[in-house]
Amino acid sequence: MGGVCRDVRTREVGIQEIHHKVRPYQVELVRRDYVANEGWETFLSYEDPEQDILIGLLRLRRCSPQSFRPELKGGVSIVRELHVYGSVVPVSSRDPSKFQHQGFGMMLMEEAERIAQEEHGSGKLAVISGVGTRNYYRKMGYVLEGPYMVKLLQ
Repeated sequence: MGGVCRDVRTREVGIQEIHHKVRPYQVELVRRDYVANEGWETFLSYEDPEQDILIGLLRLRRCSPQSFRPELKGGVSIVRELHVYGSVVPVSSRDPSKFQHQGFGMMLMEEAERIAQEEHGSGKLAVISGVGTRNYYRKMGYVLEGPYMVKLLQ
């Protein structure tokens, strides 16, 4: 016993600030690739590896040709999850002492688009998006297609 817990919740920047009064010092993009459910996934994150603090994450998957959703057929990758952690900052507001609305989500999406196009050979990227976040994706050039926000990659 006596191991260190490394799950997402305990590593979140907001939790670290509240409970340990620790802030990230050296933030970098970290990539982890792995096999999941008979497919390939890429886990992208912005974190401070030295202090083990997680600022934001994105899970990217190359869709299977056997996908049952028509929106996900024919060379499509999908963002299954995107989160930027920290204290809540209202939409259209900025607080330089917080991590939300500082561009981490946008940078994660840009890297996901690059990987989808260059490494997956995908012509389209889909995002599982709730109604409340659709305008965020629209600002990046995504449009609604079925239940997904999608962008054609060039």
